[in-house]
Amino acid sequence: MVSQYSIVGSMLLVPLAAACQFSMSTGGPDYPKLEGAITEELNDSYKGISRKVTRVDCPRADTLKAGDTFICTADVDGNAVRVQVRATDDDGNVDFSTLDTVFELSQTADGLATQISKKHGFDVTVDCGEGLKVVAVGQSFECTAAARSGDTRTVKVTAGAAGETDRWEILGE
Repeated sequence: MVSQYSIVGSMLLVPLAAACQFSMSTGGPDYPKLEGAITEELNDSYKGISRKVTRVDCPRADTLKAGDTFICTADVDGNAVRVQVRATDDDGNVDFSTLDTVFELSQTADGLATQISKKHGFDVTVDCGEGLKVVAVGQSFECTAAARSGDTRTVKVTAGAAGETDRWEILGE
């Protein structure tokens, strides 16, 4: 039987908890302004892990019509985070949201260890690796949980969409 649980606390980051709206300007798209707004939103999201966006690159078009979409890429410590931009009208207004979740792996491991220990009633340690991990929404990565007895289990962590909670499950439980 596989049980799924929601991740709580500061184990993960979901940059842009909801789609952000932004006016690029009238008279044509102002890409530097858009890239600056994305940088600001992401940097605000990453305060808990002391990380900053070093740059955002968006493909250029002369005009945008309502419904047009494109993907910008933000660089966070050498990791690419995709941001989807959608024109909401023909007047230069757009909204944007991330397509990826950024996990700070040591924080994720600590949070999982706390939750798994509480659920099972005994202490476990969790190893997810080091650094940042960028995971596409709906995709998963694995960590290893270990009990003092030496018993280990794989923990599958699945990235939730913006505004949703990420999930974890112990495989083989």
